[in-house]
Amino acid sequence: MKPPSSRRPRALPALLGLGVVASSMLGITPVAAPANAAGEPVQLVLAPANGGVAQPGADVTISAAVTNTGSATIDASTLQVALDREVISTRAELAEWLTPPTSESTVDSDAIITTVAVPALQPGEEHIVQAVIPAADVTLTAWGVRGITGTVERADGTESVTHSSIVYNGQDAPDRTQVAVAIPITTQPGQTGLIPEATLATITADNGLLTRELDSVIGRPVGILIDPRIIVSIRALGSAAPSSATDWLDRLKGASNPIYPLSYADADVAAMSQAGAPQILAPTSFDYALDPANFTGSALPTASPAPVAGTASVDKGDDATNSPAPTPSPTPNAVPDTSALLAWNYTGTSIAWPRDNTVAPNDVPYFAGNGLTTSILSSSNVSLASGEPAAGVVRSGDSTVLVSDDTVSRALRDAAGALTATDRQRSLSDLASSLAVVASEDGGTPPTILATLDRAAPADGTALADALTSLDSLTWSSTTSFDGFAAQAPTTEAAVVDQPEPAERTGPVAAMLASENQVAAFSSIIADPKNLLGENRANILSLLANSWASNSGGWNVAVQDQAATSASTLSSVKIVPGSPIGLYGNTGPLPVLVENTLPYPVTVTLRLAPSNFRLVVQNEITITVEAASSKQAKVPMTRVTNGDTSVRIDLVTPTGVPISTEPTIVPVNVAADFEVAGSWLVGGIVALLLVFAAIRLFLKRRHGRTALQDGDTAETTEEQRD
Repeated sequence: MKPPSSRRPRALPALLGLGVVASSMLGITPVAAPANAAGEPVQLVLAPANGGVAQPGADVTISAAVTNTGSATIDASTLQVALDREVISTRAELAEWLTPPTSESTVDSDAIITTVAVPALQPGEEHIVQAVIPAADVTLTAWGVRGITGTVERADGTESVTHSSIVYNGQDAPDRTQVAVAIPITTQPGQTGLIPEATLATITADNGLLTRELDSVIGRPVGILIDPRIIVSIRALGSAAPSSATDWLDRLKGASNPIYPLSYADADVAAMSQAGAPQILAPTSFDYALDPANFTGSALPTASPAPVAGTASVDKGDDATNSPAPTPSPTPNAVPDTSALLAWNYTGTSIAWPRDNTVAPNDVPYFAGNGLTTSILSSSNVSLASGEPAAGVVRSGDSTVLVSDDTVSRALRDAAGALTATDRQRSLSDLASSLAVVASEDGGTPPTILATLDRAAPADGTALADALTSLDSLTWSSTTSFDGFAAQAPTTEAAVVDQPEPAERTGPVAAMLASENQVAAFSSIIADPKNLLGENRANILSLLANSWASNSGGWNVAVQDQAATSASTLSSVKIVPGSPIGLYGNTGPLPVLVENTLPYPVTVTLRLAPSNFRLVVQNEITITVEAASSKQAKVPMTRVTNGDTSVRIDLVTPTGVPISTEPTIVPVNVAADFEVAGSWLVGGIVALLLVFAAIRLFLKRRHGRTALQDGDTAETTEEQRD
């Protein structure tokens, strides 16, 4: 490529070649969003035909999607397409070229240029035109990548610019670069440890997410790294599993692809390391979700001889030498245990695959300590001693690192995620150019590289399949088996570039880990806590899924919900406050009501301590409270002297772990026996006096009424005599 100083401002020369095919549609969002100088925005996407490969003696055809993303009509304009003659020879040059330009368009003075008219565009309207450079004008000879500049110039002089590239398949083409491909098969993020039945039916339907993913890669030499949560979720439903889900699982079982497990739920192993988890979390039990009625007459696999790191236990063998184990014998008419649900004849079980550019230097030894002795890291997360990005298979300490080529992987992901034909053509062109510079930049034997898909689902099975097919259709690349790539012995030492996850992610992860420890300690009140702990662990693993990273807002809400659930669990067993207690005698019971809202019986210990010497209580009492019920404990207490006191009550597990965050304080009024008798005596005397007074008052009033009546009678008699 010529340096910027050798470029001149774009000019509109005479039309060299023109072919126009136009179509209009509303609501299209281009993949690229190039900058424009001023006025209403115009977005431009260039999509070279034939997957970005130009053959000698053939026209060079470029489709251009021009979109009005503004709110006002854009007048008719002109599209100029310029093909550079200079070869782009390195990945760095190509990455710089494909970065959307932010300044006025510049092209080489000897660039091959054609122009096309673009009609007026209504708001939201997209118009697709084709610019054709006739073969006679393509005066190129050498094989290599060439840059293309597209510029839309409006009548007022404002511009919108974008870049693309083609590979001219001319003389002196390099040998083929071998490309190994790995794809994660995962699902959309969730909050539960198992995928719901309805969701399984949807994602394994004919055009469901999992169906599209499997359709794209089955039978190819592509390495499949699958989330074990998918397998477990289907198996855990037994006979109630959707038929589409069991059919999908059978297809996976019959696939010739090398298959490896991700951590359960594709949980973020880098975040676990950086948040201080002592080991990679694995599920502990799925019994909470199993219905025995769904396993009558069923045959389920027994535990695999090679358990999965991050799922049940760790196989420390080398993926390169692990061959699939024989199919285990089924166990009919039995509810499967955790090992049986997780069992699979994996090609290997020692690969860690964190997200791109999220790994710190201490993480790789952490993975290895959990049996994951091989890590897939992006090339920008690993560097050689020279400071250059690493490639291929390298060594980092005692671990093997499979380096995912950022440039090629990005192009492959774009192609797999393309939503429109124009975007797909543009992405395939970028992929062809990326592979071309990899094949030629060192001048010797092309390297074997690794390209990876990310956790985002492909737009459809066809887009990903087309992208994978293009790897073999190009004359400078071909696919190779992932397991063969992973089998290479590393000979080059590399260092992990420190790119830790942000505190906004590791902070909540650390909080979830701490909360889980609290629930685990609390669970000792349950005779068999595996259901409680199994569900809690599985839900946490689901929240650690890498797919949540692209939805931080939703993830924060989900994490808060999990925190609320944990808090509810920890407060599900408590002492119900009561009224003050009176002890009117030497001894008596102290009633304490314990409430249990869990669906399991619990055994708890009450620890009691009086506030002073007036009272002696039993120090501890252990009771069992049935599920979803309450029980009153009656703790013996003995009077020492009279007066007011209180009893502090702490609720703890039988092992002494506090359950209540605050103690319960019960006021107690202590009174001796003679005081009680005296109180009764005084009360009796007062009562007798009251009765005597009432009788006396009654008699007095009665006497008064009688005297009054006698007086009235005498008066009447005397009047009659008169």
